[in-house]
Amino acid sequence: MNFYYDLSATLQDLGFYDFILPFLLVFTIVFAILEKTKILGVDKDNESKRNINAVIALVLGLLIVNQFEIVQSLNTFLPKISFFIVIALMVLILFGLFGANVERGLGGILLLAAAVISLIATYWALGPSLDFRVPYWVEDNVGTITAGLIVLIIIFGVISKPGDSSSTRLDNMTKAIDKMFGKGT
Repeated sequence: MNFYYDLSATLQDLGFYDFILPFLLVFTIVFAILEKTKILGVDKDNESKRNINAVIALVLGLLIVNQFEIVQSLNTFLPKISFFIVIALMVLILFGLFGANVERGLGGILLLAAAVISLIATYWALGPSLDFRVPYWVEDNVGTITAGLIVLIIIFGVISKPGDSSSTRLDNMTKAIDKMFGKGT
């Protein structure tokens, strides 16, 4: 265990976490995007121009590493978003374990819930590094705002179409969500 702490301290002193890892991350992502999109053109064999893509990715990686605020934001953001990705993968594994139909994908209300949870997790991960702040009136009244949103959802569910049975209203709401966000195929 002591070896790990010594190794981690040595890597920190060498600038591994502040220079090499952010450079590799930015270089890899930029190079992969340039290779996939072929935005800089193709050669005779319809292959992307790897030498140009590599130079541009190298320059962008070095420029990003030179900006200490961006590197600090990356070092704060990435562990948190990685934690969220691990949680999301565990949820998907649990879906598969319990026999959910994963071939169809998420659609309707599940897609909406996944999008909202992803936005909240991104806000949570980016908040401290970019100094995002929730307005004071939201921080002081989280319970009241949540209760109000739940009441609004219930009201919209009840008054959607008078005279319909509850299952028909649920079907109508599901169809409306499917129209907005698409149906998993």
